[in-house]
Amino acid sequence: MSKIVLKKEAWIIPLVVLLLAALLAAIDGLGLWLSGWVAYTVLLAIGAVAIYGTWKAVNPSASAMKAALACFALRLGFGIALILLLPVVGYQNNLEHQAGYVYTDAYIRDNQAWELAISTKSVTSAFSGQYSGDQYGGMLATSATLYRTLSPDAHRPLLPLILGATLSAIGVLCLWKAAQAWLDERTALLTAWMFTLYPESVLLGSSQMREAIVIPATAIAFYGLSEVLARRPIGWLWLAAAAIMLFFIQPLAGFISFAILAGIWLLDPSTLRASRQRQTIPVIFLVVASLLVVMLLVSSILASLPSVQGSGALGAFLTWFENNFTYQSYLTERASGMFQSLLDSLGERWRWLIVVVYGVAQPVLPAIVGDPDAAWIMRIIGFLRAAGWYALALFLVYGTLGVFRSLGEPRRLQLAWISLVSWAWIILAALNAGADQWDNPRYRVILLLWQVMLSAWAWQQARTRRDAWLWRWLAVEAVFVAMFTEWYLGRYYPGFPHLDIRWMMLITLFLSGVILIGGLVWDKTHRIRSNNHQ
Repeated sequence: MSKIVLKKEAWIIPLVVLLLAALLAAIDGLGLWLSGWVAYTVLLAIGAVAIYGTWKAVNPSASAMKAALACFALRLGFGIALILLLPVVGYQNNLEHQAGYVYTDAYIRDNQAWELAISTKSVTSAFSGQYSGDQYGGMLATSATLYRTLSPDAHRPLLPLILGATLSAIGVLCLWKAAQAWLDERTALLTAWMFTLYPESVLLGSSQMREAIVIPATAIAFYGLSEVLARRPIGWLWLAAAAIMLFFIQPLAGFISFAILAGIWLLDPSTLRASRQRQTIPVIFLVVASLLVVMLLVSSILASLPSVQGSGALGAFLTWFENNFTYQSYLTERASGMFQSLLDSLGERWRWLIVVVYGVAQPVLPAIVGDPDAAWIMRIIGFLRAAGWYALALFLVYGTLGVFRSLGEPRRLQLAWISLVSWAWIILAALNAGADQWDNPRYRVILLLWQVMLSAWAWQQARTRRDAWLWRWLAVEAVFVAMFTEWYLGRYYPGFPHLDIRWMMLITLFLSGVILIGGLVWDKTHRIRSNNHQ
């Protein structure tokens, strides 16, 4: 039977690669079909081999493999759709849209990568700091290498999309395998599908952005750790591959990801048992020392950036963060009527709190629903991004609270660590990006792996317990969305009732309090009645 399956794979995979490459060459609009077909075929073939190798390594279920293939198709398909649709239905006065890019960063970096590819300069000049599109240089160098080796005759932005889609599919397989070992089959599959379908991740994976590589690389790193904990040496190779990708593309994300993995390793039941017998103390010291060395290296890289030069290696993090907070919060204040209203009502001393609350709410679903001036394609994209985040945030809140009630959960300490770092990162992303509706969610989604894993676990807990608190938190979120939608509709449409921002906040807090306190009273009353009947 296995030989028959292998024979089918031997001709189906190459056929799909050849047909997909031919389709991409036909729709890329360059009119150079043959050279385009060759370029796409080579990269798709490499990607197919990589996905096939991962499939053989993790031995996924049929459902997990469907999630991986859906992940690849979604990201590549949506990326093609954006390239074709944005010049037609996007903003006509927007250079990025007219070139088929959603993100300004992707537009600048990808075009600079093409300029580097056709120049006589070495690709390593991407790390010289002379290119504004990539302060780290890794993504610029990667794209330039793709163009120089596979597409020297024409600029083909689809090539980086193929790379990102391939890595995303591999990331799904790795995440499923690690989550299966960590929790259970059902939770692992739900985690894989959430990782696949989360709109912000799909959009970034459909663009020439660093996160298209960084997000799946974190999943690969987690799988590597799970293999190491299972005493399989191959895990070290997966960890090394993830480390190369992360530190090459985004050093800060690499440091944060491996710091989280270190915490997960330290809190693993097997590590805790060994530490009680003092077997892992030397390893713990080695891990902590390694993280400190990496932190110094990353801070040295940050210290070389123009915005933080002269800060020194240790002060680079604080200077970089302070500069970002000041600049981005200023931009948000200028661009957002809600932010200005909150600032006027609460005062300048509460700017940081407004940035956090408004940043956690970004992209603000009521603002997208009510905005009449946005192009329809951007309204659809904005709605999906916001709806995806509001759904995920609900489970993050419920899951964080649920961790502390799950006294018998064997992974309780690790889940608590994940919830802590997830919310710390969400708040840090809000502060660092000044509640910007694009940069803030983009930073936040770097740790998507841990967010979807905690959310999948929370959903399974809610189903098992038939817990009403999930629906109560959903009601609180519904109140928030309804009240803020009223405020935005009143702002955009004359004649629509428009509450003062302070009244709107008070009503929102009051109704939310009624729901939560009412839930506590109901549960207590129900417990008393149950005890009386016993």
